[in-house]
Amino acid sequence: MWFLAWREIRHSRVRFGLLATLVALVAYLVFVMTGLAVGLGEASVSGLRHLPADQLVFASNVQRSLDRSDLPGDLGTRLTAAGARTATPVGFSMANLAAGEDVVSVGLLGWPTTGSTAGGQPSTPAPGGAAGRAAPGWDGTGLLLDRSAADKGLRVGQTVRVQPGGVELTVSGFADLGTYSHTPMAYVPLTTWQQIRRTPDRVSAYLIEGHVGIEGATGKKDVAGAEGKVRGVPGAEAVDLDTAITSVPSYAAETGTVNLIRSFLYAGAALLIGTVFWILTLQKEGSLAVLRATGARRGLLLGSYLMEVLVTLGAGVAVSAGAAFASAALLPAGVFLLTVGDTLGAAALLTVLALLGSLVSMRRLLTVDPLLSLGRSV
Repeated sequence: MWFLAWREIRHSRVRFGLLATLVALVAYLVFVMTGLAVGLGEASVSGLRHLPADQLVFASNVQRSLDRSDLPGDLGTRLTAAGARTATPVGFSMANLAAGEDVVSVGLLGWPTTGSTAGGQPSTPAPGGAAGRAAPGWDGTGLLLDRSAADKGLRVGQTVRVQPGGVELTVSGFADLGTYSHTPMAYVPLTTWQQIRRTPDRVSAYLIEGHVGIEGATGKKDVAGAEGKVRGVPGAEAVDLDTAITSVPSYAAETGTVNLIRSFLYAGAALLIGTVFWILTLQKEGSLAVLRATGARRGLLLGSYLMEVLVTLGAGVAVSAGAAFASAALLPAGVFLLTVGDTLGAAALLTVLALLGSLVSMRRLLTVDPLLSLGRSV
């Protein structure tokens, strides 16, 4: 069957070349939209993914919004009593860093630098750092910025003015902190954040290691997958980190829109490839009838057809994948992220959908009438 498929591909190079080009164009759009979906999603929430927590505790009725949540700064002991191994208070707000005429928007996160939480337990480690110590490049003072902020002109040792608040801080270093709503994350000591916000003894949320008890939950729900009001802590709501990430409005809106476009592309690719191979099958129906009349088995024809489809798909997808990775250098930084795993997943799904779209042609192969070789009309 491989000999028959390869002979037909060589005989009709232009036809199969055009079909592979068509597949490559459709697959390229699929890969680009996949990269945009992942990249835009990460640009919205990668700063949250870097937080070392199993759960986040927000204030109730703020729709799990980190920048709108407000909690007392002394809930740590009550949260550990509710089941948390550690409860690290953090503050968060959006801010601008003014450096001369340049202004850089950041997600400002206040991180406790005392090395302990309420109850005297070790602090949850800052991203990249060990328990009780700040992240590498940060001495616990000034600003620690995500590396993407360096592309906006900020440098170590530079003094910036935080707005709102008007507090002047020095850039202490850069680390992989991620971004939030497409803005770089910036870490400051929690006391400095409270000074900037003019909210002493208030925090935005608590990072929970372990799981706190939830009101109304019983058994295993207390330790895995539970979300809701924290038992024994009025006005506090706990959710797991993944839920907190998907609750970010920009993340849901951007990834939802791009994934909808991807769905239409997948459906269009299946329909388009299936239609083209259906037409090709009709065009060579006479040749297939001759093969059937000379004793060719249906399995031989079906196997040859599947190989033609897979070779065409493989060639088109390989070219489009290379073009998609090359396009990453031309697209704006922070909005496109295409990994090998995402590429293989998209390619596999595209191949499966294309084969499903070709089922009609397969049925035609199995039912071709050998008498057509004698000129009999259908």
